[in-house]
Amino acid sequence: MPGVPNTHHAARIAATQLRIGWRKLRGKSVTHHFAVGLAVVAVTAMTPGITWVVYANAQSVVDGASAIGTLVPAGIGVVTVVMTAYLTVLQIGDIDVRDGYLTTVPARDVVGGLLAAGYVRVAGMFVPPLLVASVGLAGGVGRPLALLSAPIAVLALTTTAYLVGFPIGMVIAYALGQSAFVDRYKGALGAGAFVAYLALLLTDSLWTVAGPVIEAARASPVAWYTDLALITVPGADASALRAGAALAGSMGVAALGVLASVRVSERRWYDDGAHADIRTTDSARGGRLDGVLGRPAAWVARKSWLRARRAPIKLLYVVYPAFVLFGPIQNSIAAGRVTATLPATLTLYAAWATGALFALNPLGDEGAVLPITATSGVTGREVVAGLVAASALVGTPVSIALAVVLGVLSPLSPVAVACLAVGGVVLPALAATVAAGVGASFPKYEATSMTRSREVVVPSLWSFGVYTIVFLLSAGIATGAQSPAVGSVLGGALGVSTAVVHVAGLAVGLAVAGACAVVAGRNAVRAFDGYTADG
Repeated sequence: MPGVPNTHHAARIAATQLRIGWRKLRGKSVTHHFAVGLAVVAVTAMTPGITWVVYANAQSVVDGASAIGTLVPAGIGVVTVVMTAYLTVLQIGDIDVRDGYLTTVPARDVVGGLLAAGYVRVAGMFVPPLLVASVGLAGGVGRPLALLSAPIAVLALTTTAYLVGFPIGMVIAYALGQSAFVDRYKGALGAGAFVAYLALLLTDSLWTVAGPVIEAARASPVAWYTDLALITVPGADASALRAGAALAGSMGVAALGVLASVRVSERRWYDDGAHADIRTTDSARGGRLDGVLGRPAAWVARKSWLRARRAPIKLLYVVYPAFVLFGPIQNSIAAGRVTATLPATLTLYAAWATGALFALNPLGDEGAVLPITATSGVTGREVVAGLVAASALVGTPVSIALAVVLGVLSPLSPVAVACLAVGGVVLPALAATVAAGVGASFPKYEATSMTRSREVVVPSLWSFGVYTIVFLLSAGIATGAQSPAVGSVLGGALGVSTAVVHVAGLAVGLAVAGACAVVAGRNAVRAFDGYTADG
């Protein structure tokens, strides 16, 4: 049948893709293996809890008295569609050595292989726990027959949602590939989308966006999968007509999803994509920065900015710790005002992020040109100065703005606000210096896969962790002392005013952070100059 993949070819391609994925996973770093193992352990640990929830609510679902009966399939369906579309755009919607495959087998067979392999990757983490939860459903209602229909409902729902999400992702990928604007700024757009997602999480607004979609799914035939799951349970409030319609609908939608995936994939692979005109830039041109830092250090700073502009996706790791801001930000939103802890927390995070921007992997960021850079006459001191300047010139204005604006809007005293402002001025440069020294001790030269076609060099986990601990333990003194609670407790214990605690805490914190910066800066200079001496 035209448009339908050959099952034999598709199965072999899927098996090959899974083997390649397994080999790539085995070739990853120990840190990556640890992260994957942690995810597997987390899912495994959550499975008994999910099963218990299903067991405890099974009878009310069977009687039709619980909203969970419609909420669960709606949530599973929406999450599967969104996750599939997202991963299709980034990874599972294309294949390595595509031209070789397309000259050997029809495109529809390649798509069939991608669909099969992609389903294993997308659904492999949450379908097994759902199948195990079917045991909880059967046990909760005391009807072993539920073990027959519940797994069928789970597989039918996830497969159907997957085959809806895959062509949607391919359409998005195709549309993006036809835009010269997207081709030029895809890194920045991707980073912006990720930041927007974090903003939804930080402001507790994710349900505002996802809620209407899930509610619409609950009111649609998606809710009929509950009838399919309960149809074999005697006495259940399940309709045989709706269950049959859900199963028949799954078959029809799945068939249309496969045909749509084949059609869109062929358009994406065979049509000419748009490509932005390559604009030449002179990264070594002179400017005001040359007069302030000197030409070599200014060249290092401009090179850091140019790399970030060309590949902003490599800076996403700076945003990851923003998850720790959930509490302070959500507390402020709930209170309807800026709380006393928010200015210090955001000022400290802004300073930390400033240091991590460009200085956390000074040797690894050079990549293959490190020997050239090291023998170009640029000294370690100039490299460190350039990296610190590149970071501080970007992050310091943000740190100052957060400290002053949020401090004024908060219940902090004028002395505490002034101390935070001073911290916003000084801490970013100290953070960048500490980052350079730590990063020079734990360089990372290997690229990390961000998408199927994009690899970037990011700092090592050791650099990330050591830098974070050192900077927070030192600079955290300067910002933490501005808290009214800290000022009151220490002031009462020492017999001094809270203003004295604020100023003294700032001085001690800056002194400790400054000492760490001196040691780290010397280490970074020695590491770069030592590389030069070693050739």
